[in-house]
Amino acid sequence: MRARLTASFVVLTVVLLVGALWIHGYTEQSTLRTHESRGLREQATILALVVEQRQQLGQPVDRAFLAGVVDSADRLEFDPGDGPPIVVEGKAYTDEHADDAIETMVDAGEGALTLRQSGSVLHELASTDLGSLGFLVLLVALVAALVGYVMARLVSRPFRQLAGAAGQLGRGRFDLDLPRTRIPEAKALSQALLTSAGQLQERLASEQAFAEHASHVLRTPLTGLRLELEDLALRDDLPADAQASATRAVGRIEAMDAVAGDLVALARRGALVAGAEIPLRDLATQCAQTWADALAEQDRELTAAVEGQIETTYTPGPVEHILDLVLADVLKRGQGAVRMVFEADDEGHLSIGVSCEDVRAGSGPGADISITQARAVVAALGGRLTGEPAERLSILLPRR
Repeated sequence: MRARLTASFVVLTVVLLVGALWIHGYTEQSTLRTHESRGLREQATILALVVEQRQQLGQPVDRAFLAGVVDSADRLEFDPGDGPPIVVEGKAYTDEHADDAIETMVDAGEGALTLRQSGSVLHELASTDLGSLGFLVLLVALVAALVGYVMARLVSRPFRQLAGAAGQLGRGRFDLDLPRTRIPEAKALSQALLTSAGQLQERLASEQAFAEHASHVLRTPLTGLRLELEDLALRDDLPADAQASATRAVGRIEAMDAVAGDLVALARRGALVAGAEIPLRDLATQCAQTWADALAEQDRELTAAVEGQIETTYTPGPVEHILDLVLADVLKRGQGAVRMVFEADDEGHLSIGVSCEDVRAGSGPGADISITQARAVVAALGGRLTGEPAERLSILLPRR
């Protein structure tokens, strides 16, 4: 995007400059031709006076005389009126660029004098500025490229941030880093991404609420019915066939309870963003690298380990969001080395342990804000966060 914006700015600047130079050149050509015409007219008038004076003195006006007064780039034709015309040309006179030639005619005594300037004179005057104009165009193009690059960076910065925010949303993150800009298109895209993130978060909360409600509504009545049937099966005053039927009913209810548990677990295990899941080993590597870079700025060491089913896939966004919040608390409270342990069990549950050395007590009203936000995100995902902030935390998340 930056390259296209820069190229567009340079092309627009050069086109406008060339158009302005063309208009200026056309105007200057007309002005230059008018100036040269006036000069040639004055020169012809002076030559006519000289010819008249020579005729009045009785001296001949011949080719030798005219060859001495004609300019090197001019062609002089004198028609005495009573004889053939005399034509002399300067040493530098040529018929090239005939369209640029200038000609004027004045009366000289009883005849006429025609003075013609070679078109090469006007052509050379006009072409002397081509080199400087080319250098000017090149200089302006370089300046336009520099200015265009700076402007392109300023204009494209919000869209680069939007691209990063879209990538975050595609990974399942809700805390999008949106740009602050006055560009209407960028503001519209920011609002669309923010709305999508809110909808994703609402979906997550509704799924969690549904899972909890379904677990209570389905399993609580089944548990009560199973207990009643178990009591009924243990009564001595019932016939053997009734006790056997009650026992079989208890088994059926246990199977229904297991199916209800599987449905609730399936609702909790659904991927937040289809296709965004990555293996635990990659997720742990990325998160550990982020922590290592942040802790290195405080000259602190990080050790990390991955255990269990490391090929189990998870949506990375929520895990990264939680760990970013925990990292902010660790950077604020901790002073020593940090250890992280990622572990996935056979059922797909993800456990993350974080321990830190030399933890100082938090102070101030906002000391626990990062951990509070992390607990809220963990709860929305259907997990739990336990332990002491920064010192030893344990995060348990379902497979999402």
